[in-house]
Amino acid sequence: MSFNSTISLKILLVEDNLGDQFLVRQYLMEEFPKLSLDIAANFRDSKTLLSKSTQPYKVILLDLSLPDVDVETLLKETTRLAPRTPIIILTGQEDVRTAIQALTLGCADYLLKDEITSKALRKSITYAFERKHIDRQLESSVKKYQQLFQLNPQPTWVINNKTGNFLEVNNAAINNYGYSKEEFLHMLINDIDKDFFTLDLKKYLTERKTLKNTPLHNHQLKNGKTIQVKLYVNPINYQGIEATLLMSIDLTETESYIRKIEEQNQQLMDIAWEQSHLVRAPLTRMMGIINRLEEKHMDHIMEADKECALLLKNALSSAHEIDDVIRSIVKRSSSSNK
Repeated sequence: MSFNSTISLKILLVEDNLGDQFLVRQYLMEEFPKLSLDIAANFRDSKTLLSKSTQPYKVILLDLSLPDVDVETLLKETTRLAPRTPIIILTGQEDVRTAIQALTLGCADYLLKDEITSKALRKSITYAFERKHIDRQLESSVKKYQQLFQLNPQPTWVINNKTGNFLEVNNAAINNYGYSKEEFLHMLINDIDKDFFTLDLKKYLTERKTLKNTPLHNHQLKNGKTIQVKLYVNPINYQGIEATLLMSIDLTETESYIRKIEEQNQQLMDIAWEQSHLVRAPLTRMMGIINRLEEKHMDHIMEADKECALLLKNALSSAHEIDDVIRSIVKRSSSSNK
């Protein structure tokens, strides 16, 4: 959103000198056709105007030398009453140092009264307006980042690359690990992850990779329990500090499930081996005996006892069926473990 001098501009001028009031009014009217100007000759009147105004002021022009208040109180109270309004200081030569100090307190700019012109005033107001707008955007971005950071369901930290201490921690880390935020901020990453700095972290930060192919890390919880986690990292600049954004995903239960599945697969392989070797061995012998009986005695049996011959054939057929079933089970067990 850029500043447009043709829009209606509501300004508060806090100035006790009538001559300066007149000049500033004239300069403003030259540059801003749709001007709405309120003038306060002292601190008391400015407080009343700021408190009762139904529409916020776009800019406040503030003289620091008012008869009824000291500079510190003036700046503090004006900022409190209009926290989102840019303040431009109007000052004399003797108050330049004070005006510069006021900039550190959040004021947008200062103008020397002896050097004020309509163009200079317009430039300063435009700059102050744009700077305030940018500050609001930055503030909004920071809030959104904080919300995303805190609402992340996975434990997440910001870590100082040089010292390894925690700079920030989200609610998920506090809830899952058991440490309070104050405790985390007095700890190092090594306090929960002894192997963290054994990683080639610089490589991952430079190439902006996650730690996907690294082994799982053991993380120590406050209650003494150890969990296995997968780590993800990204480099960030945190308040001027080179830092790492670290996120952990607890895979303890997943690893437990995997181990159980591996154990079950091993059991299936053992069963398949037993069926293949222990069960099929006597079955094969039985089939061989039946085959041998058929070869040597079937003719005699057929003549002597047809029912016995039929039972012998059924026994051999059943043995073959059992053998086929065992082979099928062994085959399926072997393929499921590949």
